[in-house]
Amino acid sequence: MAGEGEDRVATSASADGSAAPVPAGGDYDRLRDLLLGDERRELAAARARIAELERAQRDLPRRLPDAAVAALHENRDNPRVADALAAPVAQALGAAVHDNRQGIVDALFPVIGPMIRRAIAEALRGLVENLNEAIESSFTVRGIKWRLEAWRAGVPYPQVVLRHRLAYGIDHVFLVERESGLVLRHIAAPGAAPLDADAIAGMLTALGDFVGDSVGGDRRALESAQIGDSLVWVEHGPQANLACFVHGVPSPRLRRLLEQLLEDVHVRILALPVDAPLQVIGEDEHVCELLDPVSMLRAASADDGEGEVFRRHKLPRPLILIVLIALVALAWFTAGRWRWHARVDALRDTLSAQPGFVLGGIEERPWRSLVVHGLLDPDAPSPLAILEQADLGKASVRLDATGFVSADDRVVLRRAQRLLQAPADVTLGVQDGVLHIGGEASQAWIDAALLRAPLIAGVVRVESTAQAQIDPARVARAALGRALAELAAREVSFVREDEPMVGSDAVVEEIAAVVRRAQASAREAGVTLDLRAVGSSDEGGGSDINARVRALRARWLALALAARGIVGVGEGDARVNPDPRRRGASVHATTADAP
Repeated sequence: MAGEGEDRVATSASADGSAAPVPAGGDYDRLRDLLLGDERRELAAARARIAELERAQRDLPRRLPDAAVAALHENRDNPRVADALAAPVAQALGAAVHDNRQGIVDALFPVIGPMIRRAIAEALRGLVENLNEAIESSFTVRGIKWRLEAWRAGVPYPQVVLRHRLAYGIDHVFLVERESGLVLRHIAAPGAAPLDADAIAGMLTALGDFVGDSVGGDRRALESAQIGDSLVWVEHGPQANLACFVHGVPSPRLRRLLEQLLEDVHVRILALPVDAPLQVIGEDEHVCELLDPVSMLRAASADDGEGEVFRRHKLPRPLILIVLIALVALAWFTAGRWRWHARVDALRDTLSAQPGFVLGGIEERPWRSLVVHGLLDPDAPSPLAILEQADLGKASVRLDATGFVSADDRVVLRRAQRLLQAPADVTLGVQDGVLHIGGEASQAWIDAALLRAPLIAGVVRVESTAQAQIDPARVARAALGRALAELAAREVSFVREDEPMVGSDAVVEEIAAVVRRAQASAREAGVTLDLRAVGSSDEGGGSDINARVRALRARWLALALAARGIVGVGEGDARVNPDPRRRGASVHATTADAP
């Protein structure tokens, strides 16, 4: 039978439904299993894996969104997922805009409307604030400077104000391929916030298509847009567009500069080889230098529209020279008038504070004459000295004063000193009209002063603490006695013969001072004063030698006093030794009443 001549193989179902051969029994089957069993089992496992992969491939569209979300969450800090999805998303966005423009327009309309309204509101708010500041600064130094600038340029004042107040800056510059919307070059200003260049390029392309579809025409309809706080200016070219992100209110010169830069870029594009891709232009160093925001801002500021106006209205040099001379003369005249009035004001303040003078007014002719009118007390200090020190140049100065009686304490004191003729030991003072008399004077003068003082103009009351002086002669005798006692206590010491000890000069000075006081007191007391220089010596040596030594010492002291202007000091008797225990010289005095 056919079944008996063939290999009998029993099959069993595996877990995945595939049939796996198993030995059916017998020697032959066992041999075959030994020889081919491993290969047959590997083949069955491979078939099972292929079947599993086919089922997984059929389920991939259903699992792909969940897998993408999981990849984004698990690899949040890894840019590979975003880089991998960037190109497909950009292509998908471009295809969606190309195939379903109206749908994109409808989707963006609720977003673009509020953005445009917000941009207009922000622009108007900024314009109003700048105009308010311009109006407030109209009469300041800066406002006057702007008005002179407007007068020189021949342009309205508000135009100059707007040019100075509405400052702007360039943050980002994009060079974008016209057809594909790919970024050829993106340059950001230092310190500008980073932007996603591809996303910005796609957004500008979408906005261009949206505006073109809405108002008709092509993408060139989008020339400017407000995105957040930035104003976007777009310049269109045959092969590339230039987009510039600006903050503030840009000058019209910037628009002309963008046009010129885009023309220069297209000149570089035309110079490329025919088969060169357009992306090469983004690596051109000259193009990078042209599109640098700092360079663009410097170029736009160096020669904006108002500068051209100034050049067209440039004043002739002779007229400028005349204007400068007139301004210098005006400044000199103004400074001179200011100095004159400052000096006159200082003079007015000084005269107002002058005691016994009431300033009525100052009649002045700058740099020519000055007349001071007022009231002057005869006992007050004359204001002429003040007028001479006023430093009024060659102007003639005259005082026109009318006499009056001042009650100022300082003037009343001068009047009291003039009328009372107080002695040197008497003190006078006036406070709030009260005359204070102090010191010592003769009783006769005190009685006369108390009678005359209340009659002095300006004196309200008299208070006296003055005391009558005692007998001058007796006072002088007492002073003479004190001087003679002090003179007897001073002595010049000697080392040997007429050689004084160290420090004798100071002692001689003291003796000279005491002698002067004694002589003055003697004259006041009416006493005759006899002064003798007397020397002293110890008991060593003979009497003749000691007398000679005492004579030398007395002569030395008399000559020392004479050298200091002391006259009338003679030499005593050398034979008398006043103090045998000492070796010195002193002045002895005797008094007698004057005849």
